[in-house]
Amino acid sequence: MRKLILATMATAALAAPMSLSAQEVVEIGEPIHDQDASQDLSGFAERMQDPDTQRELALMVRTMGEILLDLPIAPLVAAAGEMSEDLTGKDLPPVDPDATLRKIAPLSSRAPEEIERNLPRALNAMGSMAKALETMAPTLRDMAARMKTITPQAD
Repeated sequence: MRKLILATMATAALAAPMSLSAQEVVEIGEPIHDQDASQDLSGFAERMQDPDTQRELALMVRTMGEILLDLPIAPLVAAAGEMSEDLTGKDLPPVDPDATLRKIAPLSSRAPEEIERNLPRALNAMGSMAKALETMAPTLRDMAARMKTITPQAD
């Protein structure tokens, strides 16, 4: 059950909108220009390391966590039961229709607060990684270009 709670919270955290601009979303295969990519990484790094942004995202994810803890889980278990039955031929045990994660795992109530407390540190690390990638980008592009010239092309 603990893994289910953590997976649910992680999904909520990853799904949290981070107000990325359209310029920062790059389609696969679309050429990336060094200057554009560098500006995108710089902007992303700055936002992830901005204390106001960190507080805003941490509060948003905490709120989402609180909501998820109070959602009825019976419909989710029913859907999982259908998948399980299709895959294994076994039914999952029935679940109380009023069950929520908070009711069946009382310690899960601490998760949103812990996420709120730890998310700023994670965002700060993301900003640092973005800065490192920005520094490494020219070398990685050179390596990709060299690999492209020595690898056989698929028809």
